Amino acid sequence: MSLIYPTITLLARPDVQPSALTVARPSAATRIDPLGRVVAVAADSLRHDYDPDTGHYRGWLIEEARTNRIVSSESMAPSPWQTTGASLTSDTVTGPDGLTGADTLTEDSASTVHTLYQDGLAYAAGQPHTLSVFAKSHGRERLQLVLPSTAFGTVHSAVFDLTTGTVGFTEGTVTTSLRALPDGWVRCALTATAVAGGTSNAHFRLRDSGGVSDYPGDGVSGVHLWGAQMEGGGFPTSYIPTADAPVTRAADAIHLTLAGRPFNPREGALLVSGAAEAGTTATLCEIGDGGPGHRFAVTLDPDAGTAAFTVVTGGATVASLSHGGVTAGTLVRAAAAYAVDDFAFGVGGGTVATDGAGALPASPTTLTVGGTGAGVVGPRCWVRQIGVFPRRLADDDLQTLTL
Repeated sequence: MSLIYPTITLLARPDVQPSALTVARPSAATRIDPLGRVVAVAADSLRHDYDPDTGHYRGWLIEEARTNRIVSSESMAPSPWQTTGASLTSDTVTGPDGLTGADTLTEDSASTVHTLYQDGLAYAAGQPHTLSVFAKSHGRERLQLVLPSTAFGTVHSAVFDLTTGTVGFTEGTVTTSLRALPDGWVRCALTATAVAGGTSNAHFRLRDSGGVSDYPGDGVSGVHLWGAQMEGGGFPTSYIPTADAPVTRAADAIHLTLAGRPFNPREGALLVSGAAEAGTTATLCEIGDGGPGHRFAVTLDPDAGTAAFTVVTGGATVASLSHGGVTAGTLVRAAAAYAVDDFAFGVGGGTVATDGAGALPASPTTLTVGGTGAGVVGPRCWVRQIGVFPRRLADDDLQTLTL
């Protein structure tokens, strides 16, 4: 490999915020810390995120704006929360944030459904919505998340086994996810697309050992709950705490101004390392003029299993190279090279794809991390490293860089 070093390097390291980066998020947010806890991060700060199950450092978490429409997301005992066939006791156990603030939903002895729910949640027709909650078994191993027929045409639901980490019975066209955290906590999430707008409810319902929702309770069993969230979107994002009103987490807008930096617009190469969430096509890095017409971009599409390098000049795509082997949440190393009529792209040490025709974008001014210069953020992704080289590296060097 030739000895050409990057002249611009952005490397995610725990609790370090590069002074060269502009980080704009005008709201607080949350992340997972090294101990697997959900912790708050101040506005305009990078979010150094960790895998809650393994403790592995994932890099900078970058997300689009989302709103948690559930009110009183942690204190579930008072109005507007309601119960049927159950009681709710506040602050009984240590929650996923490491504080004694999680609640316990306990079934009564009646032969009925045993549920906690909230009315007045806003749904938008034709849009996906994701309901999620952090849960832990307390005598009952199964928890059902339920979206209403009034907004979704029919009841849409899924039953989560909190001890085995599996999803059993489902109703309607839904997608689900279940993420393990320390101390027996799991985050359960249910996504479906509404067919009608307006306001309605969402339920967290106990199931017995046979999976039945309408059963005689024993008066003592239940589940611990914390951090309920209802958001518009096709997958769950980081937890957004609420009190007496819905709360919006602003988007993470992160960029580096190229003026005065050793960037070569005539030829060069990019090394990008990161990961993306299922259900997204996320831009890990873009270099351009701040608009959609002149730019280089590296994107990940886990659902399609691909990574792509796209070059747009004068509003037209002049090069589009892709590679397979991408999976949701898994770190990808990709390298791209550019010069007039000479583009290349490699991923994970695989064969480098090339394109021998195309002009370069004019006057790049900005490197955007986890989004585009035109203002699109993410969607939800993690960026570990970006390196910008001042020369068009050889194809075999791109292959070596991505091993």
